[in-house]
Amino acid sequence: MSRIYRALDNETGRTVCLKVQSRAKNEAAASRASAHAKRPLEGEMAMHLVHPHIVRTFEWGLSTQGEHFVVMEYIDGVSFQFVRETRSAGPAEKLEMLAEAAEGLAAVHAAGYIHHDINPRNFLVNREQNVKLIDFGLTVPNTPDFCRPGNRTGTLQYMAPELLRRELIDERIDIFAFGVMAFEFLTDRLPYDATNSIRLMLQRINTEPLDPALVKPKPSEELCTLLRQLTARRKEERWPAMGTLPDVLRKLPVKGGRL
Repeated sequence: MSRIYRALDNETGRTVCLKVQSRAKNEAAASRASAHAKRPLEGEMAMHLVHPHIVRTFEWGLSTQGEHFVVMEYIDGVSFQFVRETRSAGPAEKLEMLAEAAEGLAAVHAAGYIHHDINPRNFLVNREQNVKLIDFGLTVPNTPDFCRPGNRTGTLQYMAPELLRRELIDERIDIFAFGVMAFEFLTDRLPYDATNSIRLMLQRINTEPLDPALVKPKPSEELCTLLRQLTARRKEERWPAMGTLPDVLRKLPVKGGRL
């Protein structure tokens, strides 16, 4: 949906990340977000999100060709997906990364927004081992106009069942997506095993996620309980708020290098 550049800010001399949106694709996404209200521009929302674990937005505007652009801090790092695939972090490090990620997402919710695309590619770990939440291209205000049924946008493998069913949504779609991401990050398994889009959607809507106690090696009971709550198919049974999650993640036991 966008072109991303590493750029030099001529006024400050700092290296930045410049994101230039595809006008047609983003207008289509905005129209899906709500037929009842105009979605704020990404930069407009991102400027309100100032937190150590959220990418910092410096400015935004329109290019001479009418394309929305966002100027952000440049993060020299790798994604959660890269960390998992390369096995470059141990269990304790992964729990701290997830705790920092949860703090960033909690700040998004506290500011009155739903991220709408929580997945392992949207969390970066920089060289100082600090986690940053990125990409607010699908973010919407957490208001009735933007929580109506119909806005089925995001990354399919991490979408909440109520989103796929086109029901009313709230910040719990982000909590579910975070839970699926955490499940995968800590166990190397997704809680659903379908391999094509249609089966994945049906499985998410009609069946319970994989019980983490069945994963080998089996995680601790404390971690199993937490993952079950985060990925609960019914939102009424799901972990209620991101703000309480970081402390819980940091207190999970790590014994003999295993969770």
